[in-house]
Amino acid sequence: MEEHLLERAIRLAAKVHKGQVDRFGKPYILHVMRVMMRGHDIEEQVLGAVHDVLERSDLTADDLAKKDFPPRVLRALEHISRVADEDYDAYIERVMQDPLAVRVKLHDLADKMDLLHVNTLSHADLKRYNRQLAAYHRLKKLVEEARASMIIQARRSRV
Repeated sequence: MEEHLLERAIRLAAKVHKGQVDRFGKPYILHVMRVMMRGHDIEEQVLGAVHDVLERSDLTADDLAKKDFPPRVLRALEHISRVADEDYDAYIERVMQDPLAVRVKLHDLADKMDLLHVNTLSHADLKRYNRQLAAYHRLKKLVEEARASMIIQARRSRV
């Protein structure tokens, strides 16, 4: 994947999230950039930069395809983007169907649960935090199981 793709993803995210704030009144783009920075490879970073673009704009995956975003990233973006009125558990189940979406959702949840960015928590915040924590553990378990399976397969192939 081309390095300038990340720059385009960052510019798109900055344009889409311009003026948006999180629930604590901080610029939303800061959350997006922190998720992007947690990425371990270029795919995770690009998806991290655009992970909320479909939810927070009128853009579609087709619009991003026209901007030459790769199909792999677009598939993961469709899995990680929550649909209006979608049940949270059903949403997490959908995220779990795409490994790249899982990895970036873990980065997203880790940032949202980072209490260093929060001054006070309301009852609704605590309820959201607990729901996100449960989803984080489900996704993390899926990643760990996939890694264990790969290790077992690699050991078997050496024998």
